[in-house]
Amino acid sequence: MSFNSLENFFYPKSIAIIGASADLNSISGKPIRYLLAHEYPGKVYPINPKYEEIAGLKCYPSLLAVPGEVDMAIIAVNYRMVLKMLEDAVEKGVKYALIFSSGFAESGDEGKKLQEQVVALGKRTGIRIIGPNCQGMVNLKDKVAAGFSASLEPKPFVTGSIGFVTQSGALGFSIFNMAQEAGVGFSYVVSTGNEVDLHTLDFMEYMLEDADTKLVVGYLEGIKNGEQFKRIADRALALKKPLVTLKSGKTELGQKAASSHTASLTGSDEVYGAFVKQKGIIRVNDIEEIIDLAGLAEKSPLPKGKGLGVISTSGGAGIILVDTAIEMGLEIVELADATTAKISRNVPDYGSAVNPVDITAQVLNNPEGFSNVLDAMIADSKVDGIVVVITMITGTGGAKMANDLVGKCKISPKPISVAWTAGDKMNEDVYDILRTGKVPFFKSPVRSVRALGYLMNYGAFHQAHSQETAVYQAVPVAKDVVETAKAILAGADKSLTENQGKQVLAQFGIPITKEKVATGAADAVVIANEIGYPVAMKIDSPDILHKTEAGGLKLGIANDEETRQAYEQIWASCRNYNPGARLNGVLVQEMVRGGTEVIVGVNNDPQFGPTVLFGLGGIFVEILKDVSMRLAPVTHNEAMAMIKEIKGYGVLAGARGKEVRDIDAIADVLVRVSQMAVELRDEVSELDINPLLVMPKGGGVKVADALVIKK
Repeated sequence: MSFNSLENFFYPKSIAIIGASADLNSISGKPIRYLLAHEYPGKVYPINPKYEEIAGLKCYPSLLAVPGEVDMAIIAVNYRMVLKMLEDAVEKGVKYALIFSSGFAESGDEGKKLQEQVVALGKRTGIRIIGPNCQGMVNLKDKVAAGFSASLEPKPFVTGSIGFVTQSGALGFSIFNMAQEAGVGFSYVVSTGNEVDLHTLDFMEYMLEDADTKLVVGYLEGIKNGEQFKRIADRALALKKPLVTLKSGKTELGQKAASSHTASLTGSDEVYGAFVKQKGIIRVNDIEEIIDLAGLAEKSPLPKGKGLGVISTSGGAGIILVDTAIEMGLEIVELADATTAKISRNVPDYGSAVNPVDITAQVLNNPEGFSNVLDAMIADSKVDGIVVVITMITGTGGAKMANDLVGKCKISPKPISVAWTAGDKMNEDVYDILRTGKVPFFKSPVRSVRALGYLMNYGAFHQAHSQETAVYQAVPVAKDVVETAKAILAGADKSLTENQGKQVLAQFGIPITKEKVATGAADAVVIANEIGYPVAMKIDSPDILHKTEAGGLKLGIANDEETRQAYEQIWASCRNYNPGARLNGVLVQEMVRGGTEVIVGVNNDPQFGPTVLFGLGGIFVEILKDVSMRLAPVTHNEAMAMIKEIKGYGVLAGARGKEVRDIDAIADVLVRVSQMAVELRDEVSELDINPLLVMPKGGGVKVADALVIKK
């Protein structure tokens, strides 16, 4: 859908409240109170046959009795009455129905059936539905407070540049309330409820295109449309607007809870993690981090890299901060000589002029010292962001430092995050200076650097993404290649034999072992001589996937006699293992020696589509689960990042004197496999190349075994 189609939702000229109550403290009365209290500029129509007037507004017996047009209808009635109210809304020509009512798919079988009827009505008539089981929306810019959460009580709203979409109304509006109290300004807030029609991604897409919104936050329990999310993420990068998500359902138990909470499906968290990493989406872990990051991002320029400068009045606080910064992947940069020299002139001998800079509490004795140190740090080209830690400095000295920070933050091209560790009562006047001056500050060094760290990591990602010389364009795969691969798949069972799977891979230029299926012992000898000894021999059967268990694998066969014996033994063993199995023959293939085993896999995720996995073989993947993941297709740079981020990367990079492996060849396979996964996404469910043997640098790679499973 086009983001423009939501204009009437966010800027309705008229709102009807169906089921309106004269009790303005009730769920169906609060929207009237909040719309009036925040001076909504449009028309408000209470709908309830019990009343002639509510809060000084004429109350109508039905929606159809309203004389003018109605852009939005808030439905706050018993769930059994919702369908009838929706039908009235359709007849009235209402564009958007915002359903507060609960009792639908989240509550049992009866509710699920009713929700299905609501979905059908929406599809049949074209009315756009938000909810049910949602808490409403707020457009702070236009004073549209169409909700019932108590978070809408304070006025005026703190209007700003943060867009927020939440799949949990109660938690989402709690976050909104806490953020407002912390001085974080919002442009829009939407609670999506059960998402029978319009959903989280639709609203995020709209907010991204809003000129006044510079950062979009989403609380997510499930993803409806992975392809749409990919498109939104790419658009966010193009617009240089960070997307921030807090996604629940990381654990198996958490995923079950999320599903029952709003009847939404939760996809694989590992795949989601790969997606956000690949697209530069900021994933936070707690509501406090949402508020901290939003507050910082709203008030700060976007950093270009990970170079962190630290100024502290306490060595201990600086150390705590640095530990967190390093955990987040930031760089505590070495300052330029000129920077260090300037700082040295403003720091006592027992302080430190190197990063992290310790100006000590003696800064109070040098009125311009703090300002000079800040100037030096801001001017250093290696520094992309600055954290300032101030401890128990209050009173006149504290006010001077606070005013210095206000002045520097207004002109600094780099973000400055402040940690001031003093109590509210003792330091109230100083904190008021910072708030009034719109300086982002925290009571904890860890919170200050974590918020900045998220922003710096995003800035570095965006910079690398925008500077990438070969922006990925999928190299068109020849039509005959795809058709040949599809023909192989069409002629195979659901699980392809190893040889069939490798033939599919070979179509896409992925190196496979030399091999051929023998249909007798004599045939096996001929093939072995063609390939050259030593060879490996494996059963070729669509019904035996685990060859070792069936006795269907022999390695290091060195001559003709061993080949004949191996053929007979494999055949007899597999026939005994599964008497009903279809045995096509025995696969004779070259033995590849000296290779390091890695695994390359593909899984077709229901939300995001084909996903590529990489890891070392053996214990690394089976027990340690040391793998990396990306959505297909991947670029060469993304493939290299996948390889380098596994913990076992040193095995490939030549740790402890070992030979460096052909990492470029691995990356090439990852790119080709990802292209194959995209081209065959409707045919292939899973792929497992295990192992892919990696030779020393320059020696290439070869697929030693492969399992392909059709959809």
